[in-house]
Amino acid sequence: MNKALQKSIDHFTQSWGEIGFFWGINKVMGQLYALLFSSNQPLTLDDMCRQLRISRGNASMNIRALKEWGVIRKVRIKGDRKDYYELDEDIWKIIIHFVRERKKRELEPVLDTMNRSADLLRQNQKTMSADEKKQAAVFLKRLESMIEISEGVSRMLEKFMHGEEVTSQTITAIPVNWK
Repeated sequence: MNKALQKSIDHFTQSWGEIGFFWGINKVMGQLYALLFSSNQPLTLDDMCRQLRISRGNASMNIRALKEWGVIRKVRIKGDRKDYYELDEDIWKIIIHFVRERKKRELEPVLDTMNRSADLLRQNQKTMSADEKKQAAVFLKRLESMIEISEGVSRMLEKFMHGEEVTSQTITAIPVNWK
């Protein structure tokens, strides 16, 4: 293989592995996806293990997850008994999946925490002293503002994931009332 092509593939594959955490995936999963992304033909598990210098078990587990997400698929090559894998070329599918996973792992738990904290404050204000009620009122107002913003972001992400248009109006409609 041409040195420049190999260097480009290696750089891309390593970089995808390093930034994978941003998308909510591990290093090997990012590298496997990048390797299939850079390939012009389906690859076997052994091909990928050899190129990435990873164990077969690690590769198999991560390939299974990528298949479950629907971003790669198993293919057969006539006359060959090995399993081959190729990229699903619908890049939106992977972007939507990553957005959905990030929303589920990060935004939804934060919203749940803020809602539980706000509910706890509302339910127990009667048992607080005057000074505690003042602090609770400030805290609750801030929580409610942050909940409103987070719910607006959640609605925007839902629109995006369902293929609806997300415009600057959609974004500016998210209330940012901090004071």
